[in-house]
Amino acid sequence: MRDKMPLIIIILIIAFLATIVFEWGMNYVGLGGGSDAFGKINSKEISYQEFERIVSQQIDQMRQQNPDQDIDEATMNQIRDQVWNSLVSQTISQQAIEKYGITVSDKEILDWIYNRPETLPEPIKRNFMDSTGVFNASFYQQALGMKTPEATQFWQSVESYCRETLLSEKLQTVLTQGAVVTESEVLEKYKDENIMANFDYALLDLNSLTDTTQFAVNDSELKDYYEKNKSEFKQNESVKLKYVLFSDAATADDSSSMKRDIEAYAKDMKKATLEDSSLIKLVNQNSSIQFKDEYQPSNVFKGPATAFLFNAKPGDVSDVLITDEGYQAIKFLDSKEGENVYINATHVLVNFGTDTAAAKIKAQEIYNRISNGEDIKVLAEQLSDDPSAKQNKGDLGWFTKGAMVKEFEDAAFAANVGSLVGPVKTNFGYHIIKVFGKEKKEFKVALINKPVVPSSRSKQLVKSKAEDFYYQLEKGKILDSLAKENNVVVQTSGDLLRDGQVPLAGSNKKTIRSFFDNKVGFITTPVKVQGGYAIYESIEKKPEGFLNFDSIKVTMVKPKLVNQKKFAVLENIAKDLETKISNSDLFSLKEIAPQYTYETIDSFKVSAPNPKIGQDYALSSAVMSMKPGEISKPVKGAKGYYIVKLNSITEFNEQDYLLKASDIRKNLLNSKKQTIVTDWLNKMQNEAEIVDNRDKFY
Repeated sequence: MRDKMPLIIIILIIAFLATIVFEWGMNYVGLGGGSDAFGKINSKEISYQEFERIVSQQIDQMRQQNPDQDIDEATMNQIRDQVWNSLVSQTISQQAIEKYGITVSDKEILDWIYNRPETLPEPIKRNFMDSTGVFNASFYQQALGMKTPEATQFWQSVESYCRETLLSEKLQTVLTQGAVVTESEVLEKYKDENIMANFDYALLDLNSLTDTTQFAVNDSELKDYYEKNKSEFKQNESVKLKYVLFSDAATADDSSSMKRDIEAYAKDMKKATLEDSSLIKLVNQNSSIQFKDEYQPSNVFKGPATAFLFNAKPGDVSDVLITDEGYQAIKFLDSKEGENVYINATHVLVNFGTDTAAAKIKAQEIYNRISNGEDIKVLAEQLSDDPSAKQNKGDLGWFTKGAMVKEFEDAAFAANVGSLVGPVKTNFGYHIIKVFGKEKKEFKVALINKPVVPSSRSKQLVKSKAEDFYYQLEKGKILDSLAKENNVVVQTSGDLLRDGQVPLAGSNKKTIRSFFDNKVGFITTPVKVQGGYAIYESIEKKPEGFLNFDSIKVTMVKPKLVNQKKFAVLENIAKDLETKISNSDLFSLKEIAPQYTYETIDSFKVSAPNPKIGQDYALSSAVMSMKPGEISKPVKGAKGYYIVKLNSITEFNEQDYLLKASDIRKNLLNSKKQTIVTDWLNKMQNEAEIVDNRDKFY
């Protein structure tokens, strides 16, 4: 390890600096002012060059993780928003640290690094974890003693990060020094998490009132409700759009080109070997899946690949294989017997539908046809209710135990190769299953996989097509008719707010602002989005205010008013029913009011809402304030009115409370502190003088 330490340190530095850039923010990327500042946070100027540098680093990191990712306009805007928001938060925090005179001494930093390494922040500790995820103190101490330039640079970065971490912690201490958790808060939290109740309830559901004539409303009532509850019908300023997308998906030419590439790689694979590493190099340089020097189970490979592997000899290279992951070429290196049995099967599924007996008859007919010689793959494509059967002809590939539902699995694994089984009943319906293979084989291969992606030429052609479409719109063409001529689909958005998301383009602030700053009919130039280029036209603008009464009286006002009337009726019914409960048996109401819901809830806790009643605070508050045997007055909940009888409730355990109180208090205090810091940061951001000119640059 000592001989390899300089190399290890270099690797650590690369990983560490990546963490600095993408987790720790501006203190390590040298933000500075500039004459071309395009943003300002109080007195701190942000230059375009520095902002772009951080954005570029973020993009480089994304491309390293996913080389084939398309960085479209929506993704770019998301990255820019994240970088900007981070800069605002960090700058405001740094200015507060300076204001309060918060400092961290070298002694504090060195004490932390040398004497308490196990408490260091996770981004540092993770560089010294062993394969089991445990902090390797010996490796850490060895690294501390290294004096190489790389090691020195690494520890300087560690010191810087520790300093910033302590500064941040001290700032939080200043901000949250008044945070207090009362004993009553701890007690309430304990009860919410530990007190359990068993209760019966009757629910007079709003939906139980089905007589529409009883709740008929007229325009006068609707108008009156609207005026009295106008705050419920606020309308934000918004626009509505039409848009078209010019897809830059891979073309037939792209597919043909990729196929030719794979054919060439297959020829090279025949010559390349493991012994001189030429095969490994060939795979790693050209495949989206890196070479694995290990045996892999059968179900790792797709249908065409497994068909080749089970018939191949060591050294054989496949023809071009087409899978849902792309084009592939495989060189078979070796195989061995594995521990798990894998089955290759094809099935036809017949859903139950509305008649289970008819479904079984249909399944039996299909079974008979296959038994008489018809091809199960053909029938699966034609008759199977499995949605994927149209593409895979019922082929389930290779699978092992645990991959399928039990009934299907039991039938398939009990069958011999070549046999037909069925109909087998599962939750999905009736299956007819044919087993084509049963193996324990695992394979070692060299595999080159290339997904079919659009070429730069294809993308340029799409861009040119979108630009030409835009120019024709500029000359007076109508979007709908022009779209029809070009065989593209016109879509319509919902109401788009100033801080909303543009369909396909995301939070593109410049584009959004253009819709609000221009008249209806404004058309954008082609915008790069996920999957191609989009062109937008604003077709409607709504001012801030209240929704128009006439446009919402049926869809929004009427349901609210009807529910208000229903609650009033149910309240009177619930009060009457409460007096008719016999012998304190809540369920005795079933005989006189069977249309309502009657249930028993066991082990109910406030902190864990029951799926039958959901998170209904009015109901849970009523339950937890009752005594065993007590029947409640009608409780107005979210779904209607409840009448509750408490059967039992766990007693307060003072000893258990004292054991758990410390942790509860700690968690509540941390939560309060987090809220205080978040609220402070939001307040400071609202009060700060922030100049954001990004929309002038992008």
